[in-house]
Amino acid sequence: MSTAPDPSAAGPAGADGRPAPPLDLRLVAAALAGWAAAAWAPTAPRPATAALAATAGALLLTAVVVLRRRGGTALLVLTAVAAVLASTAVQQARATTGELPLRAQQRAVALVEAEVRSEPRALRSARPGAPARVAVDVRLSAVLVRGQHLEVAAPATAFADAASWRAAVGTRVRLTARLAPAEPGERAVVLLHARGAPRPAAPPGAAHRAAERLRAGLRAACAHLPADARGLLPGLVVGDTSALPADLEADMRAVGLSHLTAVSGANTTLVVGALVLAASRLGLGRRVRLLAAAAGLAGFVVLAHPEPSVLRAAVMGAVGLAGLLAGRPARGVPVLAGAVLVLLVADPWLAREAGFALSVLATAGLLLLARPWAQRLQRAGVPGALAHALAVPAAAQAACGPVAALLTPSVNPLSLPVNVLAAPAVAPATVLGLVTTLVAAVWPAAAAVVVLPAGLAVRWVALVAHRAADVPVALPLPAGAAGALVVAAGTVLLVAALALVLRGRRPGARRRRLPAAALALVLCAALLVRCAPRWGGPAGPWPAPDWLVVGCDVGQGDAVVLRSGPRAAVLVDAGPDAELVDGCLRRLDVRRLDAVVLTHPHADHVDGLAGAVRGREVARVLVSPLAVQPASRRVAEVAAGGGAEVGTASAGRSGTAGAVSWTVLAPAPGVAGTPDPDSSQVNDASAVLLAEVAGVRVLLTGDLEPDGQRRLLRGAARWPGGTAVDVVKVAHHGSGRQEPELYAALRPRVALVEVGAANDYGHPAPATLALLRGLGARVLRTDRDGDVAVAGTAADLRTLVRGPDPREAERRARYSDG
Repeated sequence: MSTAPDPSAAGPAGADGRPAPPLDLRLVAAALAGWAAAAWAPTAPRPATAALAATAGALLLTAVVVLRRRGGTALLVLTAVAAVLASTAVQQARATTGELPLRAQQRAVALVEAEVRSEPRALRSARPGAPARVAVDVRLSAVLVRGQHLEVAAPATAFADAASWRAAVGTRVRLTARLAPAEPGERAVVLLHARGAPRPAAPPGAAHRAAERLRAGLRAACAHLPADARGLLPGLVVGDTSALPADLEADMRAVGLSHLTAVSGANTTLVVGALVLAASRLGLGRRVRLLAAAAGLAGFVVLAHPEPSVLRAAVMGAVGLAGLLAGRPARGVPVLAGAVLVLLVADPWLAREAGFALSVLATAGLLLLARPWAQRLQRAGVPGALAHALAVPAAAQAACGPVAALLTPSVNPLSLPVNVLAAPAVAPATVLGLVTTLVAAVWPAAAAVVVLPAGLAVRWVALVAHRAADVPVALPLPAGAAGALVVAAGTVLLVAALALVLRGRRPGARRRRLPAAALALVLCAALLVRCAPRWGGPAGPWPAPDWLVVGCDVGQGDAVVLRSGPRAAVLVDAGPDAELVDGCLRRLDVRRLDAVVLTHPHADHVDGLAGAVRGREVARVLVSPLAVQPASRRVAEVAAGGGAEVGTASAGRSGTAGAVSWTVLAPAPGVAGTPDPDSSQVNDASAVLLAEVAGVRVLLTGDLEPDGQRRLLRGAARWPGGTAVDVVKVAHHGSGRQEPELYAALRPRVALVEVGAANDYGHPAPATLALLRGLGARVLRTDRDGDVAVAGTAADLRTLVRGPDPREAERRARYSDG
């Protein structure tokens, strides 16, 4: 790769041939301990108190170690943990004291003043034709809520219509928003659901204004390029993907090139590495090269917007570049560990961000693996430039692969060759794009010429991405840690095979190692094939043979399946999408629906009905007594087309089907006469079922609001078998509008939350999750767990999760705000 240091630079053994010093892992141990502490502290109960107590204990243990005059590594570890916990406690106490968290729990509407801290991130639309939405990181400075003025300094996330959001990074804005609590452990203290457009309160600072002028100049210079180049070049240079075509973005993600448009440590290394290479070709000394790198890094931070993610990437890029220039991993690794520790003390929430982990791992891969692998390739006869072009992306891929598998449980064997093919164009495009940006600020006409070769380079990257994405070789992986382990094991086997092939120079020696290398490759392939999910799911065989209840992952909507017999079930709600509910039923091998109960006529509960009845025998369809047009009319038409009779599910009605029996607890038949019902009234008219599946009691609550839940509780004396249940389907996707006394009476062992991963309502609410866990319930969430199942018997109840299926992610994300 063109950004690699020249072969004459000092290698691991040093320029004088003496062995390099051994790796100093003391700071590595401290950084890992600090990382673990930072990952735990924000989510601990009463986090500030817990963190301060843990800090005091760590400091006490440190003092003991110091007094005993031994254990230098232990001293560093305990000091790192103490520093991280103290920082977490101080930051949380500053951000969460006062009235703001209480007002967020109350979902109050407030006038807020905040500084914009990030570019808007596009959210998936709920359904075709729905207004586009964005999420933006902001930092609150003042909140006016219910006549009370709050001076705050707290991070928040704002959700708004894309068409109304025009605030640049660094701008202070005022906006009216509905407050909502954030998920425990998140950096944001509250969520803001904006009402209308933000109003500027103060312009951005000088650095932000300069950056925006430069970025606008780059976009203008790219305007006459083809669409792929016009969108990709700004992304490559400064992470600006506003014009990146959707098909190119998807193809780059599929083949492992999406890191090129993310502001990461690898990108900053590319930018400043090119400057260092130019300086070295001019014969400048190492010190001058480092000064050039520092200047380039500072300029890049300004250009890409000095927001936290860019600053973190700059630190990682600087560490990686310094290590590569020095050619001494023994020095680079402690510097990397120290940088990680400093960043975690400054911002403990980084420990829970995948982007930070990937940045650290990529840098570590460059420090530890890139140069040795390049040297091994050179000894095997590969030219130096090609050896570095192969080794650098391979090292980053090997280091980041397991964590990437946690995010997207699939592996594409083409990722490494695709990165190698794209690499020769990345550095020239980045450098020329940076030059274009600077020239455009003073001479736009010249910039339009300078950008042409950069455009050709990125067109090559786009071509590689499109062609590689057309090859269907990606393999799905088990979800979670199992997939990461598969990738790690496969990487080790693949590296071992290549090492055996390249080891030794004599042809005879290589021939003797070929069988061992072939065996390693066969084992790698067998591992992927054996562990890649079969039977259509990312977590292996699905479902369990003794499944009783399954919550289908249909995005922001409900679809719960109760097993009534072999290949038969009762379906409660059908979700928002025909294909998603049909897929869930096919995986369960359900070929007959003894009943379909649609709790209320909202799209996220009924629009998937056509998929549920497709190719299946349906005995009957029951609906809420409250009809809402045109949804209720469409339900009747679909049911009639499937040959099913339609009835109403009102309080007192009961039925049986094989292993399932049920009683409708609500609503009363009189709700049918509600004139012009609003959304909350429709929710409260949800059909509530108390079902029993092979002795396991299940309560299905639809989208009941608190008033409906209280009415339900008042009639609990008439429930057959009492109020205690084994499984509850939590009302309204786990929203914060719950009646605690109802759940206390239910005492559920398992709580199913049917919720979409991309929803912008803050579902499930942290308070609801805390309520359920406080009652001892095992919480299963479709946004994180994919399809979820309850299996076994009432005496031996088990829960299983399938894991999110990446093949359905885009379809699920369409329904994000049901």
